[in-house]
Amino acid sequence: MRLLLLFSILGICLNPLSAQDLEQRFPANWEGEWVGDLVISNGGGELQRLPMILRIVPTEDDRHTFTIVYGEDTPENTRPYFLQAVDAAQGHYETDEANGIFLDDFLINDKLYSRFEVMGNLLLTTIEERDGQLIYEIIAGPLEPLRTTGDTIVGEEEIPPVSGYRINVQQRAVLTKKKG
Repeated sequence: MRLLLLFSILGICLNPLSAQDLEQRFPANWEGEWVGDLVISNGGGELQRLPMILRIVPTEDDRHTFTIVYGEDTPENTRPYFLQAVDAAQGHYETDEANGIFLDDFLINDKLYSRFEVMGNLLLTTIEERDGQLIYEIIAGPLEPLRTTGDTIVGEEEIPPVSGYRINVQQRAVLTKKKG
């Protein structure tokens, strides 16, 4: 516990970026239209490949549109979301799906994470800029544990129960910023 606290304090003290620096970089550094192919796979390999567009545009009310298009660029294939800061200094943002659903997002080391449950499935989404591209990924599987191990005593150490979860699908896109 002391070691974890020490690493936390060191991380805060050694972090050269201030909250203001982070706010100026994100999400402004991701603005634009990003295009590529979304590849949907499971343990057996690729299931489907389709074009994907991600549009990140600032709005007048200190939010960004976060519009995703899967397949052809038509209204029925478009998912219009908004990204906004909850506490940018702590890396906390939210995605407003404009339908009563708000997903919490967390920016850690320039990578945006969101983890949520819907209809009995646990999803983890990540987006990060790497070498001038945005890497967009969703992994999903049932919320019900595949198995639970541990929950025993080894010697004098009490081992906690640890649950593992199946991953049924991965969706991954490498997106390149569209010029002009």
